[in-house]
Amino acid sequence: MAVFMKARELRPLGGNVGVVTDTRLSRDVTERPPGGGPVESTAARPSPARRPDRRQLNISARIAYASCGASAGTLVAPRHPQAAVEFRSVLSPAARLVLTLLVLVNSAAGLLLVGWLLLPQHVPGSGVTGLGDWQTAVARLGFCVIVGVELIRLAQNMVVWVFAYHAKDPIPVDPPVGLRVALLTTIVPSKEPIDVAERTLRRMREIVYCGQVDVWILDEGDDPAVKEMAARLGVRHFSRKGRPEYNQPDGEFRTRTKSGNHNAWRAEHEHHYDVVANVDPDHVPLANFLERTLGYFRDPDVAFVVTPQVYGNMHQNLVAHGASVQQYLYNGLIARGGNGLDAPLLTGTGHLYRPSAWRSIGGYQDSIIEDHLTSIRIHAAVNPQTGNQWKGVYTPDVVAIGEGPTSWADYFNQQKRWAAGICEILVRPELRAPRELRSRRRWHYRLLQFYYPSVAVSLLLGNFATAAYLLTGVSAARVDIAVWSVLWGATICTWFVLWLWLRRFNIAPHEREEIGLVGMALALFAGPIYVAAAAGALLRRKLGFVVTAKGRLRTTESLGTFRLHLGWAAFAAGLLAASFVLEHGRTPLRVWPVLTLLTGLGPPLIACGSALLARRSHAPTLGGPRTDSRAGTTGRHAVRGRRVRATAPVVASREVSWHG
Repeated sequence: MAVFMKARELRPLGGNVGVVTDTRLSRDVTERPPGGGPVESTAARPSPARRPDRRQLNISARIAYASCGASAGTLVAPRHPQAAVEFRSVLSPAARLVLTLLVLVNSAAGLLLVGWLLLPQHVPGSGVTGLGDWQTAVARLGFCVIVGVELIRLAQNMVVWVFAYHAKDPIPVDPPVGLRVALLTTIVPSKEPIDVAERTLRRMREIVYCGQVDVWILDEGDDPAVKEMAARLGVRHFSRKGRPEYNQPDGEFRTRTKSGNHNAWRAEHEHHYDVVANVDPDHVPLANFLERTLGYFRDPDVAFVVTPQVYGNMHQNLVAHGASVQQYLYNGLIARGGNGLDAPLLTGTGHLYRPSAWRSIGGYQDSIIEDHLTSIRIHAAVNPQTGNQWKGVYTPDVVAIGEGPTSWADYFNQQKRWAAGICEILVRPELRAPRELRSRRRWHYRLLQFYYPSVAVSLLLGNFATAAYLLTGVSAARVDIAVWSVLWGATICTWFVLWLWLRRFNIAPHEREEIGLVGMALALFAGPIYVAAAAGALLRRKLGFVVTAKGRLRTTESLGTFRLHLGWAAFAAGLLAASFVLEHGRTPLRVWPVLTLLTGLGPPLIACGSALLARRSHAPTLGGPRTDSRAGTTGRHAVRGRRVRATAPVVASREVSWHG
């Protein structure tokens, strides 16, 4: 193992023995704030008495994540050179029992509520034969919707139980030496600052491995500044710009897509390597990236290895915080459950793959969520050398630290792409899982694909039932509100207890200490986006691939960013107004439209508040115009060596940083 420790030291961080860390890690995360910016060291400052600002909190988060580089355990020697990957359960037998009991208690509370609603005296028109009049038909439909929404919630809990119960971690083994490895990252110069990519490339150059390692940047713009940076850093440059054979309207080389960009590189260079690793340009790999992942490729049937997606800028603002929290459950249990169900999901932010496996399916698949569809195709394909189906491995080791979206526009674009991609797979027969996919793996993907459509359907059904009552005065059920409140409250309380208990399986210590309310709120605010994505998929509307803008090139909010939410809020306000005018509705039945109204108004109001705080904190002094401390210019931003006039956006500033 000494060869892997060149220019590094072994530190037992966070209780993990054998974590390989760069001795300059703390300096790197201190000097390089998200999206670039001035070099600013806090090492020499005295500890202030005031509360740490957001930049200091982000540094602490990065260091905490870097200490989780050996979450899967200490590296062990393989039993033989081509040993199959072995797994250990994440949950002990006692933890599985507690998990099952908590899920059963919550399910019992939910089924008790449903059973109580189904009592004959609560079912509208129970004494009416046939369809009855229109009031009876509306009431029955609304009643079915209420029951359906509760059943969907129970189904979501069962999905979590399945993944948590089967969660497993791979046993890490020493990596083989002498492999030829390509490390790739991409850049779209119009959306991703060069300094962000340069930071990632520098860290990729410092990854430790005893073998041939070539670092590549795949440049969609064939930008001269990117070429100059690549030459200066000693990394290889590739671009498909200006090459029609690699810029097709659809298929393997579809233009303006991440899959097309990677497949173009694959066509010319992939055959030179044994393993190819990909990280997004805003995901900085740690020195142990290859050491903790290459060992799984000893198993000849392993097609890919995927790593956690964590955000080191989680304290930058509310959006970044909520987006980070939403990853906790997935990284801690859902992805680990994929190991136990023999079909971990490929995620594009940080993974490694075997070129022969990719060639067997024609490379990355043409989809706005190319990683998800590629994962399905790989798990249905067969390794021609062994006759076994390919398999993947998810490791909980944090070997790269990324940046999450920091603007509402970028967050909504990200969520819409994910939700639309899932819905597109469900409604387009040619994208569904092939028949060769084994039943266990097929059900794994069905459970993964349940979340976005279930949220969209729940919101639509809830709004339909509410609108039917508030506009017509026809009650969906004749129930005692007090009893209903107690039963519904029991389902929510038992669900919350389950959620709090599940936190113990989050990867990082600070993730286990947080309740996650910010993530829940952000998920609620994304509801209209999921509905729009589902509707677009049903209407067969093609959604273009949108790169999540990064750093100082983050997308600026405007009123158009919140058009769906403002329409959502207008709909809820209209229902509330109509209920008062028509005198339809009691106070408890107006709760849903009030929540819908808050869902629609929350994001634009928060964005406006953030803009006001930012403008107040950056207000110009009486001595003259404001000087931008990051760009070093007056009233301008330095972007990629050019001077771009700074404009005042409608809702939020491009430079909102929430530094307290």
